Amino acid sequence: MRRFLRVRRDGLSWAATLVAMVCVLVAISWAAQAYVWATDAPATAPAGLTYVRTGPYLTRYEAWGPRAGPPVVLVHGAFESVATWVPVATRLARGSHVEAYDIEGYGYTERVGPYTTESMARQLARFLVARHLDHPVLVGHSLGAGVIARFVLDHPGAAAGVVFVDGDGLAATYPGSSVPGLMPEPFRTALYRGAVRNRALISTVFGLACGTGCPTLTSRQLLSVQGPLQVAGAEQALLALSSRPVVGVSPGELGRIRSSALPALVVFGADDGEFSAGAPARTAARIGAPAPVLIADCGHLSLWSHPTQVAEAIDMFQRGLAGTS
Repeated sequence: MRRFLRVRRDGLSWAATLVAMVCVLVAISWAAQAYVWATDAPATAPAGLTYVRTGPYLTRYEAWGPRAGPPVVLVHGAFESVATWVPVATRLARGSHVEAYDIEGYGYTERVGPYTTESMARQLARFLVARHLDHPVLVGHSLGAGVIARFVLDHPGAAAGVVFVDGDGLAATYPGSSVPGLMPEPFRTALYRGAVRNRALISTVFGLACGTGCPTLTSRQLLSVQGPLQVAGAEQALLALSSRPVVGVSPGELGRIRSSALPALVVFGADDGEFSAGAPARTAARIGAPAPVLIADCGHLSLWSHPTQVAEAIDMFQRGLAGTS
């Protein structure tokens, strides 16, 4: 009889535990759903932005410098936008015509997929035509290096030269890339919105990528990072991007850039934690560039933390092109 009661009591204990777990899960689910409902209105783009049509959608862009100057087109990396290029662009504009745009899936460009390497290269091609930018120097940061690599392979002779900044131009697949897509709703949306609305988290992540020499983001600069992550379609675009290989081409295709004798330059932060120490030299060798320009005390966002050095490297590269033409 005592044994029966003990088993019965144990059974009730497990049942109570199960019920408690279910109640907690339901409560968390309701809390997540309530947060999603409360944050359902997307952010709006700032007033006064400029756009140009690139096929089925509008691409946001900015331009600096005299139109008569030699053109330089800046292509940003993942989780970035035109704003990330502003410190470099304003310096380059003293002697060049400079334009930067938000690649599809990021910034304030309209969110229309499929967000692949090929579609991003098509966007660049359409942007150059729409903006009447003939034979520009193309500068790609991080993921942007993969975009310009694909473009010059698909459009031989269209560019005067390429500059890879903190990027090797290679496609890559990382473990766990499918995890965001496996997370059920409403948890996935609640987690995303909670992260992109957390000013301290965004500032910390930005600082870690930028490195020790990075200036602290002002409130306005932080908004330029957060804002594009909260507009309509941003969640869906980033989910699609995260489930695909990193934008880029193969090592063999980079070799085709070298074979084409297209002038090239590689610029890296010397302390870039996103790549191995030998990546800058390997990248330069693959695309036929001279020894890479390494910026001391600089992380993965050299265009932000050391804009003067990046602009000087691009300007010197461009002057070299003018001297050989």
